[in-house]
Amino acid sequence: MLNETQLKVFVDHATHYFSAFAQEPAIVRVPYLISHDESLVYDYTGVIGVSGAFRGCVYFTAPARMMQYLLMTQGETEHSQEHCLDVVGEIANTLAGNARRELGSDFMISVPIRIAGKPEQLTLARSARSYAIPIQWRVYSAALV
Repeated sequence: MLNETQLKVFVDHATHYFSAFAQEPAIVRVPYLISHDESLVYDYTGVIGVSGAFRGCVYFTAPARMMQYLLMTQGETEHSQEHCLDVVGEIANTLAGNARRELGSDFMISVPIRIAGKPEQLTLARSARSYAIPIQWRVYSAALV
């Protein structure tokens, strides 16, 4: 399980990502623990598998309107599902990749898996509890888990 310092790496990178990408910082709320049977997913989810000293996944999940608005802020006129999937995958990959730089080579990450829609449940590891990091950007709520 991540310790407080390691968790702060994800919080800091989430804040920085929105400041850099969308020119407006996100408000990162207090992280909290969720169990394997809780489901925290929105319309689009980018999942990064993690192996090495850390095992499991990191995922970023957000509502469709947030993804569409992010595309609009970048001057993109096409707001299709495929474009939204590209953005959510990019966000997940960037946040996990930035964390990898700080957590070291024992934090190995996969390419993103992109999911459209709300799966009934995104299964988390039974042996551990996961952290949910609520992210507020403009009027939109998202999460990094």
